[in-house]
Amino acid sequence: MHDLSALNPGRILHALFVMCAAFALLFASERAAADTTPTPLRALVVTIVAQDGFLTWLLDDAIRAGTLPPLTFTVAHVRDLRHLLEQADFDLVIAHEHARPAQRLEQHGVLVDGPRVFANPIAILGPADDPAEIASADSFSGVIERLRAHEACWIINQQDGKNALQQLIRSAGLNCIVDDAAFAGAAAVLAAQKRGAYTLWGFHPFTRLGVTQMRAFVNADPRLLRPLRAWTVAASDRQREVHAVVETILDATHQQRLTTFRLPSDSINQPWWPVAAADAASGVARTRQGLRALPQQRADHGTGRAEAEMGQQREAETVAQ
Repeated sequence: MHDLSALNPGRILHALFVMCAAFALLFASERAAADTTPTPLRALVVTIVAQDGFLTWLLDDAIRAGTLPPLTFTVAHVRDLRHLLEQADFDLVIAHEHARPAQRLEQHGVLVDGPRVFANPIAILGPADDPAEIASADSFSGVIERLRAHEACWIINQQDGKNALQQLIRSAGLNCIVDDAAFAGAAAVLAAQKRGAYTLWGFHPFTRLGVTQMRAFVNADPRLLRPLRAWTVAASDRQREVHAVVETILDATHQQRLTTFRLPSDSINQPWWPVAAADAASGVARTRQGLRALPQQRADHGTGRAEAEMGQQREAETVAQ
């Protein structure tokens, strides 16, 4: 048995005091670290913006440096933006500028300050061996010339049936054009694969389709670019931080950096293009359009009224993401 008579009560109390102090210090330091961790901005984005971690990768340097807060992403089809904004709080929305659901949200004041930030390409899709030799074409007009010269077949993608590019194809005098209402989106790609033909579709969704006998041709023609805009949610109380994110995306360093990003499934084609290229498509310089000076206090943007006005305006729209 151990002789405990030699133990000094004072030393025991001292040891207990030291242990309690150490635990208190550890708890305080962990709490302080938690208190200084920035609260993430809540971003609502269309699928391709979050695909393969693009936006996280683009802003990683600024987030690690502490100049931007981290972002959490909710990914949605553009037709679901209004519903999600009604159900949860968001600070930032990124979607295609041509998408009518996003346009209506802006018109009703739910989204504000939406400059173009980057663009994704519409890809020309064709057989992997490229019998029409369109890979070397330097414009969409050059692609049409090669299709005509090689008597290649073209499948009209009905998802973009009213697109000016498709109208150009219809009037190009090609030997073979398949204009079938059943061929929309991925169905047009699969039809082209079966027939050894060419078609158009978004580059990003094509890479997710997993079609191995088809190849994407991303052409530098500005007409093939689809600009995206970054809107501030009017009801957000973190608009200055949202503006900081947008300004970082638009600075020269990050505009150049985004051109180097590649999707894991396609290391050749460029999936993101800077604002300058997107502006060239419309001939309008809109790099920083919409970023206004913020007031000292948050304004009442009438979000509740806008939601009431929009209550009966929901439409089932399909836009390729």
